[in-house]
Amino acid sequence: MKIKFLLIPILLFAFACQNTPKETTEQAEETTETTEEVIVANAQKVEINIKGMTCTGCENAIQNAINEFEGVYSSKADFEKGIAILEFDSTKVDMANVKLAINDLGYVAAEHSIVTE
Repeated sequence: MKIKFLLIPILLFAFACQNTPKETTEQAEETTETTEEVIVANAQKVEINIKGMTCTGCENAIQNAINEFEGVYSSKADFEKGIAILEFDSTKVDMANVKLAINDLGYVAAEHSIVTE
């Protein structure tokens, strides 16, 4: 008798979970696609000239500072070339603030240019 009372709600719950409306799933997929399109449309790749880097420790410090910004997808610093390349959402990241963060570390972030590939 006790098993019937436990089994019935479990079966009802399992059945309800399997019969989710297709519209909800399709709407979620459309929303994801739209969000991805917006992200790609706002994506920008920039190269910043940086003076004062002398080792891989410098590269790591700069990359960590850049990656702290919300909207930065990736960053790569190269002390031999004296540059940092970052990919970011141009609606969320202000280049002036990125340069300021680099300067606060003791380096000199000079001009930047948009990288086209």
